[in-house]
Amino acid sequence: MKGISLVRLSILIVTALALAPFCSAQAKLGGDWQGTYVDANGTTFHLVWHVTAAPDGALTSTLDNVDESIFGIKARTTTVKGSDVKIEVDDVISPNGQNINLKGSFAGTLNQAANEVTGTWTQIDPPQDPLQITFKHTEAQPAPAAPATAPPAIAGDWSGTLAVGPAQLRLVLHLAAAKDGTLKATLDSIDQGANGIPVNAVALVGSKLSLAVDAVHGTYEGTVNKDASEIAGTWTQGRPLDLNFKRAQPQGAVPAPKPAAPSNIDGTWQGSLNTPRGALRILFKIVNMNTGLTATVQSPDQSPAWVPTTSVTRTGNKITIEMKAFGASFEGQINSAKDTIDGTFTQGDSIPLVLKKS
Repeated sequence: MKGISLVRLSILIVTALALAPFCSAQAKLGGDWQGTYVDANGTTFHLVWHVTAAPDGALTSTLDNVDESIFGIKARTTTVKGSDVKIEVDDVISPNGQNINLKGSFAGTLNQAANEVTGTWTQIDPPQDPLQITFKHTEAQPAPAAPATAPPAIAGDWSGTLAVGPAQLRLVLHLAAAKDGTLKATLDSIDQGANGIPVNAVALVGSKLSLAVDAVHGTYEGTVNKDASEIAGTWTQGRPLDLNFKRAQPQGAVPAPKPAAPSNIDGTWQGSLNTPRGALRILFKIVNMNTGLTATVQSPDQSPAWVPTTSVTRTGNKITIEMKAFGASFEGQINSAKDTIDGTFTQGDSIPLVLKKS
């Protein structure tokens, strides 16, 4: 199962790198580095290494494993002798709310131009085969030219969908304009239940919109169309992904859903997935609204958070629950007593899942 994973328990993880001074090139190492590694199944994973240089030359860094949605992993110690770099890591990370002790080391070589590091990550805990990694420095983008015409008015709410492997994340961008014309913004990730993510920098030059979201080490570059109704662009969080926004409907244009008379399957349903690492509990909370059935999902063995699902469709005694945020779905058959749903949970692989009403 690839991408943002609700049930992935065996996660390939690499860690943050920090390089000590080499050939007086500390300043050159500052910034972002993009890298990749290939797992035993031949799948390529994308990494971003963020390096900050202090005035005294000391370097600190974090690394994002973009395809596993693991951000801000820290290095514990770093040694550099000549062009040889060695990193020791003993850190605790929490993918999907599950604490995992990450322990290993990276041994690599910095090239003479100080723009590429190639080496091997050896992971002790959780154990895995050595991984070959190459990082390349990302050159800073030149400052944009002054606008030839007045920028379009883009204040308001914008909606878009980001495809990350099999997962689809619905996003809402809130843009507000101050009296002096400067812009501020926040970002909502609807399918992940994350609202009000701060946007640290907003720039509109001509029709070119730039955003920086430090909380997730993400950036966005887009072009606003002539009538300011769409923004076509690219979201970068380790690797570039297409992300287009359209004007969202004003608040109040569509009435908020209201509770309706409970259906005969309203309530909390619980089951257990049989995974290679053992049983993993899955809970669905189904509620009938005036717009139809809705559901939230929880994996209590990984996180206490309830996450909204994308849709719930019921035809007779057949039910389908889509979870595009995780690239997952559940299809089941409701029994006549309305206390058991016998079905299949699919997230790359298909696993039998029987839900019982609590």
